[in-house]
Amino acid sequence: MQVGDRKKGQDHSGIHKLSDELSLASLERARGELHNLQKLINESARLGEEMSEIVADLRQVAAPEGQPFVFTDSIAENKRLLETVFRDCDDVKMRSFNLYGNQALLVYLDGMTDTDVLSENVIKAATSEPSTQSSGTQATIANLSTLVNEKLSVTDVTVVSKATEAIESVMAGKALLLIDDVAEVLVVGTVKHVKRSVEQGIEDVMRGPHDTFNETLSDNIVLIRRRARDPNVKVRIIKIGERSKTAVAMVYVANLVKPGLLEEVERRLKSIKIDRVLASFNIEEYIVDNPWTPFPQVQTTERPDKVVASIYEGRVAIIIDNTPATMLAPCTYNMIMQSPEDYTMPTIVSSLVRFSRHISAFIAIYLPSVYVAVVSFHPGLMPTTLAISVGELRARSPFPSFLEAVAMEMILEIFQEAVSRLPQKIAGAASVVGGFIIGNTVVEAGLINPLLVVVVASTAIASYTLPSWSFSMALRVFRVPMLILASILGLYGVMIGLLIVTVHLCALRSFGESYLGGMFNITLLEDWTDQVLRLPQQNIGARPKELGVQERDRHGENIG
Repeated sequence: MQVGDRKKGQDHSGIHKLSDELSLASLERARGELHNLQKLINESARLGEEMSEIVADLRQVAAPEGQPFVFTDSIAENKRLLETVFRDCDDVKMRSFNLYGNQALLVYLDGMTDTDVLSENVIKAATSEPSTQSSGTQATIANLSTLVNEKLSVTDVTVVSKATEAIESVMAGKALLLIDDVAEVLVVGTVKHVKRSVEQGIEDVMRGPHDTFNETLSDNIVLIRRRARDPNVKVRIIKIGERSKTAVAMVYVANLVKPGLLEEVERRLKSIKIDRVLASFNIEEYIVDNPWTPFPQVQTTERPDKVVASIYEGRVAIIIDNTPATMLAPCTYNMIMQSPEDYTMPTIVSSLVRFSRHISAFIAIYLPSVYVAVVSFHPGLMPTTLAISVGELRARSPFPSFLEAVAMEMILEIFQEAVSRLPQKIAGAASVVGGFIIGNTVVEAGLINPLLVVVVASTAIASYTLPSWSFSMALRVFRVPMLILASILGLYGVMIGLLIVTVHLCALRSFGESYLGGMFNITLLEDWTDQVLRLPQQNIGARPKELGVQERDRHGENIG
């Protein structure tokens, strides 16, 4: 048959060979792709089989909704279910031993469990000679209460029946004790992990306690309990984080907290939908009234004495595991301006220091804009000699005062960010290089007016005097907008900016309390005795009226 006849026959039957359509090189590439595809199909099939096995293992025992499985009275079955859940978790250890003729199993997380306590107080105690009352009958062994009361010498022991509670306990560092013929599990509290000790923190004071919170929730609660041996101090713990299961504690004084405040805090915390909590700010953004404002709406501290003082004023402390930063709610401007240092110095001195903080807050936000407004629009407000001096200095600079101020603000922000990111040993040298060498050089080069350097430096120092770093950061946000208003409208622009900020602060709410409105409420003037001023302790007989506490008397005559 001729070639032309064969092609005609193929076309007539509708069958085409791949080699007739593709070149040899394309066929080799197709073979390679087909081989890879076959490997992927085989791998997918293997994974599918493994997933099916896992699902089948978990479904062999009917479990209620929300539970991966239920514990049975067969320890072999319970072990198999736990091995399925902790599959590929090589740090989860299982240790079998004999308990009065019954098989027992310990399950714990290596590195987070005190194995010495587990060996001495659980295994050794449980396998010791049975007492006369519990002499070796299986009925006694099956009774977990008898085992807990007579054998185990560990204080933190609970009986659980839900699989989720048991799994979360293992992940938290506790140990599970399973016994054959028992459909419940003993959770033994033997948590021991690496943690930071109680050390001096960043909110240090000259005269006062120096211990601060660390990253362990139980340690932080102990620091509060040591300072308040009061049964009315309550601790309520909830879990937040779909995956992290982070413990969050609400600490309050039951007979002082404002009615409804605790319920509101708890409602906001329980409404958080997040998979993990790594820092306090992860929670703060969820519970504040206005997440778009730069001003802090909860007060943050690492000092236990500050937390105790706050909860005795009717506030609620929110302590989060794995972070030393504790939040206090509600939060107002007056609370932010207070410091534990105020109560370690004479009354007159602390009152003057508090007053200076208010002045510093004003300087930190408005001084550069006032300088630009006066120099650019209202030089007549300056004394004649000062105006002539400023004019001479301004004549050497090639830039308008607005651009000078913005450039200095940018340089200042860059210095602060660089110093905060550097190691402590290098930060000092970087400060000298940035503040002295570069600052002096730009002045000598005639790029920046020396008077403006003094203004910006004074602004930065004023912001450092504020007790709250978060509030100081918020003030920094408004400097450039204020400079823009001052460069366009002069002092009128500064006044407009001042009104906008004041109205915003008065409208801002923190758990129902006005952020700034309390200062201008004449019915709350009596609160000034420990807010704007600080009178002697014997003259501060009442707790702040603004917070609506149940008992205002500080002298303890009506402690419930």
